[in-house]
Amino acid sequence: MSTLESSVIDPGNFFVRLFFMAVYFLILSVVRFILWGVLLVQILYHLFGGGVSPGAQRIGQAVSEYVYRIWLFLTYNTNERPFPFANWKD
Repeated sequence: MSTLESSVIDPGNFFVRLFFMAVYFLILSVVRFILWGVLLVQILYHLFGGGVSPGAQRIGQAVSEYVYRIWLFLTYNTNERPFPFANWKD
């Protein structure tokens, strides 16, 4: 994970970053529904199957890590842009 190189913000970079921040904010609103879907699948699987779904666990973990990377970018903890403007990390 890269850290911010300097505390001085170039005005051109600021507006580019602001654009990406707006895009990631919209992505977060979509990802929220994915997480609710995973939650619903896990609840139903537990209720009727007596356990948890390993596939839903993997999806939930991957999406949660993605949300974490987005929040790192939004809160200026990193300049590294998450997916779709960078590779998806396993």
